[in-house]
Amino acid sequence: MDHGTIRCPSAKCEEGAELLGVVGSDGRTAYLPAGLVVDEAFVQVAAEGRTPEKRFRFANTCAESGCRQWTGERCGVIDRVLALVPDPPAEPLPKCFVRRQCRWFAQSGRAACAVCSYVVTSVGSPEA
Repeated sequence: MDHGTIRCPSAKCEEGAELLGVVGSDGRTAYLPAGLVVDEAFVQVAAEGRTPEKRFRFANTCAESGCRQWTGERCGVIDRVLALVPDPPAEPLPKCFVRRQCRWFAQSGRAACAVCSYVVTSVGSPEA
């Protein structure tokens, strides 16, 4: 992988994305020690039941202006999350294989990491 590529830590479940973590029953993401590249078989199995993004977190190349979350200069997702949590918890940062390339970390540093595990990607209808 090109280490100069900026990565989105809240990507869709699609072939070529990397599995970043699993969303636990407490709503927090438990990160994997290394990314697992998602293939078509994973996409098909993960699509059974609830929306995959409600159960897993994925990383992929940041699409910047190709993403509806792009504000024109930055990702709006982490800005909105940090506005809701102005004083992120002061706990040790989770181990995360994408941090060196993470769009959110590049924008907001440690504060982004402190709230990242609480983010559940929302795609599709709310009941999905």
